[in-house]
This record gives sequence, structure tokens and C-alpha cells, in this order.
Amino acid sequence: MMREKVYELVYAVMEEGKHSDAIFHSILDRDRLSGKEASAIKREAYGTIERTVLLDAMIRRFSDRPVRKMDADVRTLLRIGFYELEFMDSIPVYASCDEIQSLADDAGKRGFINAVMRGYVREQEEPPIEDPWKRLEPHEKYAIPKDLWNVLVGGYGKKTTAKMARYFLERQGEVTLHIDPNKISVGEYASRLTVPYEPGRYMKDTLILHGSPDITSLPGYDEGLFYVQDEGSQLPVAVAGIRPGNQVVDVCGAPGGKSVHALMCLKGSGVVSIRDLSERKLSRIRENISRMRFVNVEIKLWDGREEDVSWRDKADVLLLDVPCSGYGIIGRKPELRFRSPTQVGELVQIQREIVKASVPMLKNGGVLIYSTCTLHPAENEENAAWIEEELGLVPESLDPFLPASLISQQTARGRLQVLPGIQQMDGFFVARFRKM
Repeated sequence: MMREKVYELVYAVMEEGKHSDAIFHSILDRDRLSGKEASAIKREAYGTIERTVLLDAMIRRFSDRPVRKMDADVRTLLRIGFYELEFMDSIPVYASCDEIQSLADDAGKRGFINAVMRGYVREQEEPPIEDPWKRLEPHEKYAIPKDLWNVLVGGYGKKTTAKMARYFLERQGEVTLHIDPNKISVGEYASRLTVPYEPGRYMKDTLILHGSPDITSLPGYDEGLFYVQDEGSQLPVAVAGIRPGNQVVDVCGAPGGKSVHALMCLKGSGVVSIRDLSERKLSRIRENISRMRFVNVEIKLWDGREEDVSWRDKADVLLLDVPCSGYGIIGRKPELRFRSPTQVGELVQIQREIVKASVPMLKNGGVLIYSTCTLHPAENEENAAWIEEELGLVPESLDPFLPASLISQQTARGRLQVLPGIQQMDGFFVARFRKM
């Protein structure tokens, strides 16, 4: 039963293009899984998805049929099977070989799957003189599609790209909690925990939990004592300098994390206007704002590419966490690594339309924060330069808001590109501007 759910999740993501988190939570809701069952399914399914490039390279060595030409169900089962054989020592080899092939719907497919997996097992029993891992190309070894690998190498070099790719594969089981300091101190909250944790590495009011705990069972979940938010995702509000009484607009607000952070800074005063493009996204925002028990909020259905004249010249702070390719968070959303870099040009156009339509909401003297969760230079540094040159906003140093470990020449001129593996958090870009 467990493997069937793993298969369902992997197939939906890799063959149907669905979102891993959405499918995972739909399975949880439908089948009422225990926390232990849910963690096991997620670990195997997400692991298979994130290592698909490597798994396909392994499968090719033992199959006379190209992976791309296999039936979708066969391809999916082989990927899961090879993931178990290579990365899950807790599962006996015979169990993987027997039970994976049994999920195929006809004898021919079962025989083929069994033969390919048995080829791998024979090699493990009688290793070849040459280590087959040495034959892998770098992008295969680190499970990154070749087109994305080439973009990252072009922007950051081979060594840094390898560090980032390794970090994505190794960062498993961490959950970052952003504690609301208006409700409880981080020290007091930590004293209530019964799971392993460490303090935040960069941001105050942050705890990093280990072991993939069930979030809803943590102390203070229903009372809104914390919000799950990676330290990278906390950077945009951290550098915005939001003060009590400010009027803040969060243009692309779902699922609500940056608005929650802004509301913490407001301490019950001022207002945050959160908007996004669909009712489905607004529903998630409402759920999160309700759990966190904030009331000084406006939630609005709005296309960020359209100007909102009702807010013209009113915002003290404008948060623009724009839709992006998401390459900085592929360690948590593994399917994003398969988003083609050729789509970035369209995203850049949308990003610039959103920024241009949003600037009129900002007061003279107001602050604009532009951010993404990607590593692609066109969406980050190039857009920051465009905001300065085309829209006339003035970049401002991030240094007063950052810990010493993040301060650099780049942050002095108002930009910060977080590189996973270089910094120990998700990949994130943030830039600060002032409207003069």
C-alpha cells in the first residue's frame, strides 16, 4: 500500500506535471495517514523525484530501451525501484525487486522491470573494475537537468554549482519555525519542544527543527505562536525596516508568509494589504492569517500587473515577491528543477509588469523590496538593474538589517543573492529601493 502511494505521487508529478505538495496533501487527506506513514511516503517519493536525472542515468546502463521511450508506468516504477536499491538500505533488495515489478499491470512489463532491476543487483554483487559512478556527467551525478546545470555554471561556476546541487540533495528533514515574538519569546517556545532543534543561523526569532516533525502537533500551532518560514524567505521583510503604524502592501502574497512577518513587525498597528491572483491562493492566505490571529489585514483579489488606484501614494513599504522559476527552493519542491530555463524570458516580462504597475502605490520616500526564490541572474540582478535604470528608484544598503555573516559589497549596494550550500538556507534574492 505504501509503494502504491509513492507511485501515485511520483507519477502525478513527473508524468502529469502536478505539484508535489498538492498531491502529497491530497493523499494525506484522502487516506488519513499517520505521521510516520506520511513521512515515509514523502521521503521516498520526493527522493525519487529529486534524483530522477541520476536514476535515469543508472537505468540506462541496464536497459536496452531508452528511458524516454518506456511506458510512463514502467518508467515511474523503475525510478522508484532504483531509488530504493541505491538510497534505501532499510528495504531488502529482494523486496524491492519483487514488489516494484508486481505493481505493473501486465506480465511483459513485470518481466522487463524485474530484468532491469536484477541487472543492477548483479553489478552490486560483482562490481566492475571501473567505478560506474565515474562515467556520470556532473549534472547527472548531482541530479540536475543539463540545461539548468549549464545556466547555473554560467552564472556561478562549476564549484559553486556543485555545492548548491549537493546542498539540495542533503538538506532533508529540516523545518524552520519563525516564532512570533509578540506572543512568546524564542527561548520560551524552545523550552516547550520535545524534538531536536537548533537556533536560526541568520535570523532572530527562528528555530530549525530536525527529523521532519508533524507541524500541526507542535506546541502553539493552533494558537499561532509560529509560522513555518525558511530563513531565506524571511529576508525581504527583515530588510524592509517595517515599523509599527506602517501601511504595507504585499502584492503577490500567497501563501502569506511575508505578510505574517510584516504583521509581526507592525505589532498590532498599521495595516497589511495582501493580494494575489486567484481565490484558491486567497483561501490559503486567509487560513494562515486566521491561524496566526492577525486582524489588521486587507485581503484582496488582484492581478499584480494592474495598477490599484485605491492605494496610489499610500504604501510605506511595498513587498514584491514576484512569481519566478523557483530554482532556489528545489531542495523542498523537487519538481522545480525540471522547469526549463527557456521559460525564464516570459517570467521576466511578467515580473517587470508587476513592478511597474505596483510602484504608483508607493509614497514618496517609501521602500520597495523586490525578491525572488530563484538563482537565475535574469530574474534577479538584471531585474534589479532595470528597476533602478528604468523606474528611477534608488537602491539602498541592506547592511543595517543583516547579520555580519551576510554583509558584503553586494549588500552595500542594496542586493543580496543567497546561494544554498554557500549560505545554509534556501536560495533567495532580495533588493531594496527607495522612491524619491
